[in-house]
Amino acid sequence: MIRFQIRLDEPTYEELRRLAHNRHTSISSVARDILREHLMVKEPVDYTKLSFIGMGSSKEGDISERHDDYLAEDFL
Repeated sequence: MIRFQIRLDEPTYEELRRLAHNRHTSISSVARDILREHLMVKEPVDYTKLSFIGMGSSKEGDISERHDDYLAEDFL
């Protein structure tokens, strides 16, 4: 991360502080989220959080193609 300083007027700072307090996080975190959203910056996907993909196995060979059919069978 890059350290960056910015000067804010009092009402803007107080609103950031209020949001951070309500979210139980830091002012910096709230400011990053707001800037990221406003600038439409996409964060890279952390595929390590998806490490569960491919862990299971099935006797059905076409599960990835017919998953909706199999789910419908179980819920109907």
